[in-house]
Amino acid sequence: MTPHRAASIAATIASVLLLGTPASGPLAQPLDGTHAAVDAELRSLKAAYLRCERAAAERVLDSGDAANCSVIHEHLLKVGFGGDFRRLLMWWHAERGAGARGERIGAP
Repeated sequence: MTPHRAASIAATIASVLLLGTPASGPLAQPLDGTHAAVDAELRSLKAAYLRCERAAAERVLDSGDAANCSVIHEHLLKVGFGGDFRRLLMWWHAERGAGARGERIGAP
């Protein structure tokens, strides 16, 4: 792995995590800020995963994009689905079906 690709993957993970950080302030976070942060991280990871899935369906990803999407997939699998690929696959199928109908499913 080249240093540029490693930096790109690290930047992707950092941006996914930063985008998932809830706004600060007493009204923006419930008392259990950890739970809210995890929920926000999951929403960001799921959105990034679905963007990758759509991009891969539309075109052949270059090696950098493919590596970034792979990192997002692995992190979502671990954090969102406890490593259970079947649960991730079931969520993805449900999300695809909902997207085709113009709906959105949030929870794994």
